[in-house]
Amino acid sequence: MHMILDGEFCYSEAPWLSWGDINYGLGRGYLTPSGVVQYTLIGLSPESSAGQYDLASLDGDQDSDVRECVAQLAAQDVRDDKGSEKAWLFLILLWVFVNRDKYQDPLAVVEEIYADFDYPESMEPIVRYMPAVDSSLEGEDKIFKVWSTMLESSRRELEGDRSNQFLHPDDGNSDA
Repeated sequence: MHMILDGEFCYSEAPWLSWGDINYGLGRGYLTPSGVVQYTLIGLSPESSAGQYDLASLDGDQDSDVRECVAQLAAQDVRDDKGSEKAWLFLILLWVFVNRDKYQDPLAVVEEIYADFDYPESMEPIVRYMPAVDSSLEGEDKIFKVWSTMLESSRRELEGDRSNQFLHPDDGNSDA
């Protein structure tokens, strides 16, 4: 199942996405060029780089220009794709969770996402056909509760990872 998220949703839930994360999502179709421009516009500030202003000034229909700008911004991102994959898995699962009433069978969607992301172990507790580690966690209501908890845990982990990228070991903030 292929999910396309909009830039506004992505920014509201993950303003901490790096340009490498955005490039990863754009390259895999999770975010369209117009979604990237939307994300950029929402996050634009006086501290934004010239490249971000250039990207924000583009029309989302200028596919190759948007991709080129994002690639240039992402070139400075040293993280590997695994971190970006985790961020997009979080956003996609969050989108489905928030919009679960719009799906006939949201847990079937989870199963498709599980396959699309090559069966990540972290998703096993919310995949219906996987055996429950704790037998008290059986039933769809319990799966939704575990899903909600998993999303909050993932959010905290990802936000922490992203905030730590700006700390330098010699800046005197080692306790931060």
